[in-house]
Amino acid sequence: MKKTALLNGKIRTPEGYVQAMLVEGQTIALLGTSEEVAGAGGGAEKIDLGGRLCLPGFIDGHMHFIAYALSLEQVGLNGCRSVHEVRSRLKTFLDQERPSQGSWVVGRGWNHELFDDGRIFEREDIDGLTPDNPVILTRVCGHVAVLNTRALEALGIGSDSRFPGGVVDLDEKGVPTGVVRETVVEWVHSRRPLPCPDKLRDLVARAGKRASEAGLTSVHSDDLGIVGGNWQGIIDLYMGLDREGKMPLRVTEQLLLRDRPALDAFLSSGWRTGDGSPFFHIGPLKILTDGSMGGRTAYLKEEYSDMPGAFGVPIYRAEELDGLASAAHRAGMQIAMHAIGDGALDMCLDALEKAMSEKDRDARHYIVHCQMGCMEQYRRMARLAIGAAIQPPFVPSDRPMAIRRIGEPRALSGYAWKTLKDLGIFLSGGSDCPVEPFDPLWGIQAAVTRQDRSGFPRGGWNPSQNLTVAEAVDLYTAGGAYASFEEHRKGSLEAGKYADLVVLDRDIFTVSPEEIGDVRVCLTMAGGRITAGSI
Repeated sequence: MKKTALLNGKIRTPEGYVQAMLVEGQTIALLGTSEEVAGAGGGAEKIDLGGRLCLPGFIDGHMHFIAYALSLEQVGLNGCRSVHEVRSRLKTFLDQERPSQGSWVVGRGWNHELFDDGRIFEREDIDGLTPDNPVILTRVCGHVAVLNTRALEALGIGSDSRFPGGVVDLDEKGVPTGVVRETVVEWVHSRRPLPCPDKLRDLVARAGKRASEAGLTSVHSDDLGIVGGNWQGIIDLYMGLDREGKMPLRVTEQLLLRDRPALDAFLSSGWRTGDGSPFFHIGPLKILTDGSMGGRTAYLKEEYSDMPGAFGVPIYRAEELDGLASAAHRAGMQIAMHAIGDGALDMCLDALEKAMSEKDRDARHYIVHCQMGCMEQYRRMARLAIGAAIQPPFVPSDRPMAIRRIGEPRALSGYAWKTLKDLGIFLSGGSDCPVEPFDPLWGIQAAVTRQDRSGFPRGGWNPSQNLTVAEAVDLYTAGGAYASFEEHRKGSLEAGKYADLVVLDRDIFTVSPEEIGDVRVCLTMAGGRITAGSI
């Protein structure tokens, strides 16, 4: 069994700092002084940490790993400041890649809030660039997309097309504009071909390398939307890589199963939350209950301030949502419900409370995002022991948009990470990548400062919700482990737990909070195997 001795470091454990760690195989065998570890680790490979800080490996509590992997070969539209720039990047991609006639062209990342005219572009804006290729360009949030005319024709989307929980925008003549929202976006992605298995494995490996370089050793990933709900294909992909010893990090799969038939088919297979292997296992049933605030599809209790009469899009009727939650809870599944608007949060809490009243158990259900809410809702979450998978980078990114969409008073009652923590609600921290970059150190900085990268606003947005560095680190370590029932295996550096760790070039507990995002990952180890960096 391979042994590795990490010496002369500043290793953070639940009991305080130690100098050294002995790793045997995939687990931590001993923590203590450098002399103790060196003496116990005869024949071990020695790594001198040189006084550097060593933390548990970072865990992203909610992202879309396969979507990120696929994005490595798609049109990158993040940061575009105009429709003209969107067109320019699309044209550059087409000139460089020269896609074959009829093949899909896919892009993601545009945000009309950044555009000079603030409008969502339409099919006519992109039709002339590649009339022979279907195109889908998805907004940064993933809940709104624009199709060109060729894509609409290929999919048969017309004036009379209807999608439960989704919207096809029509112009004044009743003709599709190319803009689609919510479930329609996922339906479109499920109808386009994925790369061949070998290509997909290569993209997963590339994505995993980048994630490891950021210090990630585990992710909670919602992958089914991008593959049309094909859960067996996702299981085969990850389990196959695991059998070959090629999983770049640990994956907890958040299963986006849209309706009862899909859920029942999965349950009949025998898989349940927790089943799998050390590097891949089944997590919660993921239920998408509303959309995004930027796309005005988050479901609100009160109308949008910048669009009177609009309340957003609830994906389910209450009885449908209640039925899904009840069936999953009875079957022993954990449940993770996407809710951004406070109207959606009410629906989620109603459904979960009804389900839990039928069967008392340690379910650890949680809300993904939990962006809008009030003290009454937060106290109800605490009473029901419902957690939240939050995204600290949303605070600097969303602030200008949220104030426009719902007004500052309502916006200030949301993104309430400190309030949730103080109420005893279990939290994990994540990125929602590819919505935000999967950079845990930037996430920690955002949680601590609530400022953008330029340091605005001074003191942070709603600084009463700032977290301490220790609280923010726990979001991305212990919090992510608890959310997947793995607190006895990972999330802290203790003997007997997985040797999942990250070594940093500076101590994030002593540098200025505004510098945390600039700290460099020197070494990442997952299960005793170095996955990125060297010392």
